Amino acid sequence: MKKMIMFISVSAMLGATLTVHAVGNAAAGKNKATGCIPCHMLDGNSLFPDYPKLAGQHFDYLIKSMKGYKGGNRKNNEIMSPIAGEYLKNESDMDDLAAYFSTQKSNSCTGKPDIDPEKVKAGKAKAAASCTSICHGEDGNSQKSLYPKLAGQHQAYLINAMKAYKTGTRKDPHMSPMATFFVDESTMENLAAYFASQKSDTCQ
Repeated sequence: MKKMIMFISVSAMLGATLTVHAVGNAAAGKNKATGCIPCHMLDGNSLFPDYPKLAGQHFDYLIKSMKGYKGGNRKNNEIMSPIAGEYLKNESDMDDLAAYFSTQKSNSCTGKPDIDPEKVKAGKAKAAASCTSICHGEDGNSQKSLYPKLAGQHQAYLINAMKAYKTGTRKDPHMSPMATFFVDESTMENLAAYFASQKSDTCQ
């Protein structure tokens, strides 16, 4: 019953969701992305587990994320918040950066042998039970522009993101209610292991 209620609630929210916009200059975005290199690399394929891969991510979700940092709804990252104020001067900056990173190819092309297969199995079951596929797709390759692709994302980043939603340092009208499924460390580790082990649909 709880799962059905959550399914109906999430479906209703999705039905009311509109696409942000779809403009931007990728070439200009590449030039502006030089400030993103230390954490995300120039092509958006971050090498650092605490920083998300941006390559191939949805344009609208990237815009939403940048606005979240700039507007103060995402306070879980001490590095990004000041960067947002410095580099994201206007809508054009965000549009261009999103246009650039969304058109890059992900390097998450194969499974990750260092991820515990038992955690992957448990995470897959938990993802199915929590209706995660409605927003993010069964394998983490979301087809909804405002919801991030999780497939091939860094495991540590995914865990940190779930913790941020659970503690309230990261706020989102759709994700915050879902934080009730992140009951403990083990659950978050399993979900992160499953999505991190999946192949990105923008694989190069």
